[in-house]
Amino acid sequence: MEYTTDDVREELKMIRSRVHAGTLFDSLGSEIGRLLDEFEYDAPTEVVQLSAKEATDIKERVLNWQQTLYAGQPVAISNQDVLDLMNSLRQTDPAVRDKGAFFFISDGLQNNVFKPNQLLLMVRYLLQDNVLFNHITETENDGVFYRSFSIFILSMLHYANRKGNVHFISEEVAETLFLNFATYIALEHDTRGFVGEKSWAHAFMHIGNLLDELVHDETLPRADKIFLLTILVERLKRLDTPLIMGENRRLIGFVADLVKTNELYSQYFLKQLKQWRQEMTRQMQPDSESDWHRLYNQQRFQQGLLMRNDLPQEIIDYLNESRNFLA
Repeated sequence: MEYTTDDVREELKMIRSRVHAGTLFDSLGSEIGRLLDEFEYDAPTEVVQLSAKEATDIKERVLNWQQTLYAGQPVAISNQDVLDLMNSLRQTDPAVRDKGAFFFISDGLQNNVFKPNQLLLMVRYLLQDNVLFNHITETENDGVFYRSFSIFILSMLHYANRKGNVHFISEEVAETLFLNFATYIALEHDTRGFVGEKSWAHAFMHIGNLLDELVHDETLPRADKIFLLTILVERLKRLDTPLIMGENRRLIGFVADLVKTNELYSQYFLKQLKQWRQEMTRQMQPDSESDWHRLYNQQRFQQGLLMRNDLPQEIIDYLNESRNFLA
């Protein structure tokens, strides 16, 4: 069958419920992998940008806000301003997206510029399907900037909610965030880091940011952390373009933080590593560019793990035993 984003989200929701019920654990990776293998990506379509007038307007507003902020003056931001900031994350021009909207949002969060209702407005905006999954069902395209920076900002907002005095993310919104993020990891396949004049895409770096933030959320059940780890590994197995601009180090940081917290995670991740190696050894000699990228992605990931000195001993022992395979 031809899956849509909604189909994948619903499938993941049902799989997750089985994990919570205790009826699915050992074959969780196989279930997730089957779902990922059955999804087919479409040809890219046009990625809508702001008009020249809109882009100039938001750049001018951001510049004024930044100057006011740096001068130590209070910055007045309306709800419409917040929406315009979120919308400008779609731009391929880094002066608008990266050095403009994103930089100011980051500064604004650190300096309490935004009201709690505006922080919630950001979360709800970024969780919309047409934002978070912008062109994600297509092969490589410029929609990656919008959805990748949405994940990055969601990680910052989740941190602000977890650490701040005001908790603006309700249980209902947190549930939507979790399921949409799980769906995002399952579907994201754009591994580009720095993209010419368009600057950073870095989707998998930003995935690592939000994963690591969720690891430190004590309200998130163990089953959900296992669930996210499984989706990540199954997605990594299937990437047929290279991750080479720091993403592995960030993702490995998430894994290291997780496996150190409880032996359950350590044993489960060790099983994932063994299964990944078995799957690679069963395959024929790579004979295509995609096959070689999958092989070297695996090798770089495991070599990155070997460089850590804070992993549980059983994982270190296994990786050392596997050195010849990784060479």
